[in-house]
Amino acid sequence: MSKQKKDYLFLLASFLIILIFGTLLPASNGLTPQGLWTLGIFIAALVMWTTISISWPSLIVLFLLGLIPSVGYQAAFTGTFGNSTVAFLIFTFALVYPLSQTNFIRRCTIALITNRIAKKSPWRFVIFLFTAITFLGLFISPTVLMVTFMPFLIDIFKVLHIEKGSKVGSMITMGATFCINLSSGMTAIAHVWPTLAIGFYKGATGKEISQVQYMMVGIPIGILIIIGMLLVFRFIYCPNDIKNINLKAVEKLKGTIKPADRKEKIILATMLLTVILWIMPSFIKGILPTVYTTISGWTTAFPPLLGCIILMIVNINGKSILSFKEVTNKGISWASVLMVGVASELGAVLTAKTMGIETWLTNILSPLAKGLPEILLALFFIVWCVVETNFSSNIVTTTIVSSVAISVISSLSTTANGINLAAVIMLIGFGAAVCNMTPAGQAGVNPVAIGTEYTTAKDMLIWGAAFAVISIVVMTFIGYPFAKLVL
Repeated sequence: MSKQKKDYLFLLASFLIILIFGTLLPASNGLTPQGLWTLGIFIAALVMWTTISISWPSLIVLFLLGLIPSVGYQAAFTGTFGNSTVAFLIFTFALVYPLSQTNFIRRCTIALITNRIAKKSPWRFVIFLFTAITFLGLFISPTVLMVTFMPFLIDIFKVLHIEKGSKVGSMITMGATFCINLSSGMTAIAHVWPTLAIGFYKGATGKEISQVQYMMVGIPIGILIIIGMLLVFRFIYCPNDIKNINLKAVEKLKGTIKPADRKEKIILATMLLTVILWIMPSFIKGILPTVYTTISGWTTAFPPLLGCIILMIVNINGKSILSFKEVTNKGISWASVLMVGVASELGAVLTAKTMGIETWLTNILSPLAKGLPEILLALFFIVWCVVETNFSSNIVTTTIVSSVAISVISSLSTTANGINLAAVIMLIGFGAAVCNMTPAGQAGVNPVAIGTEYTTAKDMLIWGAAFAVISIVVMTFIGYPFAKLVL
């Protein structure tokens, strides 16, 4: 069956789901007729996003949301395109684009892997290589970083005479891929799933998880998971051929990169200014409350907007550092932006009082979960998130698990288990990045790693599963309690 016929089949199935929910199922336990239609649209959206695409099906979801009487098209359009989450993504994608066009990624990596400590042993070299990748991934989207970094990694393999099919080559390729994916959950800078999760939380509660709060949890937890990965590689995977790496040859890489030019320095300075504007409010909250309130009111979209304006104004050799035409054509993932906007509005509609979905969940789940320990509830959502994200889109996973978590946990607000919604939602945004097992887990990253032929789909599945187990344990028993303290 052709792709087009499959798409039409899934589209038909999606419309049937909506009709079944809206016309055949009875409204009960507080769930309203509009709530049934909304649940049908929600499930249909997940089917379309998972099986067809995250791009044009989002327009169908938006069209359907506007048909709900209590929503209407004015509110649907405003909720989709008029929220700061969409603006944040657009401006951050645009701001990071010129950085990916420089030699900064190679320069940063070479500086770390050629230092005196890294050259003392092959394992130290590997640690510094993964450190460089993770650092870069904190503020560069995973697809951009993978496409930019992988050719450089292959150059490193050639210099060090690491062959295809070798255990050490597979380990380094897998480790680099795992770090690129994981780093996309460690901060919300230029990363869709953390931004989407934070947006869901704000839409449902009116409260905001700040960039600093997210990083205070995401970065330490990510580091612990990477340490766990290194221990598994060192003592279980055990690549005996790692001792054959000639670390003296790494010095040859130093001469391959030219010094940073004026353009790159301006881009880096602008990025630094953006990050400062993101994190500064959290540090001045108690000292200058008025300034804090003013800057916070600008939303997280303001700093990258300012950064984009600076790079468009500054000219080097008669050309703007950031070309509006080029960045809108090549630098912004419009499909992701559209889906995030629609998913945010869908999440807001699902939790609206007029739908009765929260009341329905309260009536059904409260008797079951009332005495359940909070750590088990947190574990449930974390396991669900990590398992699903390895076989489906990160954005779809974040949308599904966040929406259900918000509805379920909000419905249990009167119970004694004391589960922290903000901590769970933050870990869902983080957990969506633990997506290494299959090509579908991260379509812009994992197939590229397998395509180098330095690792295989089998290795990615096995060791990606081990990475997922490490992540679940760390997120549940360290990440969740720590997130509760921070949030």
